[in-house]
Amino acid sequence: MYQKYYQGKTALITGGSSGIGFALADALSETGTDLILLARGYENLKNAQTALQKKHPNAKIEILSADVSDGDSLTMIYEEFLQNHETPDFLFNCAGVARPGYVEELPLSVFTWTMDIDYHGTVNMVKLLLPGMLKRGSGHIVNVSSIAGVVGLFGYTAYCGAKFAVRGFSDALRAEMKPKGIKVSVLYPPDTDTPQLTWENQYKPAETKIISGASKPLSPEFVASSTLKAAARGKYAIVPGFEAKLMYFASTRLGDWIYPIMDLMVRSASKKKSTS
Repeated sequence: MYQKYYQGKTALITGGSSGIGFALADALSETGTDLILLARGYENLKNAQTALQKKHPNAKIEILSADVSDGDSLTMIYEEFLQNHETPDFLFNCAGVARPGYVEELPLSVFTWTMDIDYHGTVNMVKLLLPGMLKRGSGHIVNVSSIAGVVGLFGYTAYCGAKFAVRGFSDALRAEMKPKGIKVSVLYPPDTDTPQLTWENQYKPAETKIISGASKPLSPEFVASSTLKAAARGKYAIVPGFEAKLMYFASTRLGDWIYPIMDLMVRSASKKKSTS
C-alpha cells in the first residue's frame, strides 16, 4: 500500500494552506507523515493547521510563513528552521498562481509575477532542500506543473510559459538526481476545483471559458490521492484524470498534429462567442 511509503517521514508542502497543497497535507496526515506547510499568508496557514489537527489529532503539523519567490527571505526562514529540524524527506512544490487573459491585454507584470512564483519559487525550494537530501542520499521532490505545461492553452500565455519552465526544469533535475538517489516527479493536473481556479475564472477570455467549460474540474482530493499513489510507485510524470491523460498523450505523442486539434477547439469557441 502506498501509505507505507510516507509513514514516519516528513514532507514540506508549499502552497499548503489551500487547494492541492492542503489536500496533499490532509491525505498525508492519514499516513502518519509529519508535515511542514509553507505559504505566504500566516492566517491561512494557521487556519489550515487548525483544520488538519482537528481532523487528525495525532498529526504533527508545523507552519512556515514565507514567499517562495523571495529567495533571500526564504533562505533565512528555512535555515532558521533547519537549526532544529532535519531536511524533509519529501518536497511538494504546490505554490502557484495563474492570471489568464488575452496576451495583448496582459501587462508584463503578470508574466513576471507568474514566473517568479510558479517557476522561480519551485527552483528556490529545490535549491534549499537539495543539499540536505544529497547529503542524506535520499529524498523525493514533486514539482507541480500543469496540463498547461504540456500544451499551450488559449488565454494562458503567462501561465503556460511558467509551467512549461517547471516541466523543463523537472526533466533536467530528474536526469541529474536519479544517479544520486533523489527521486523526482512532476504533476500535470488539469483544472482543479480550488480557490485559485475560482479567482482566475473571472479573468478568462470568452473562448477559454467555452473550451474549459466542456470539462468538469477535478477535486483536489482526487488529485492529491492520485499524486501520492503514483509518486509512491516511482512514477515521474503524474497525470490525474482521464481527460488530462488523453490531452497529455495527444500532446506528447502526436507531435505537430496537436495544433490542428487545438485550432479547431479555438475556432469552435470563437463561433460560439460570436453568436452568444
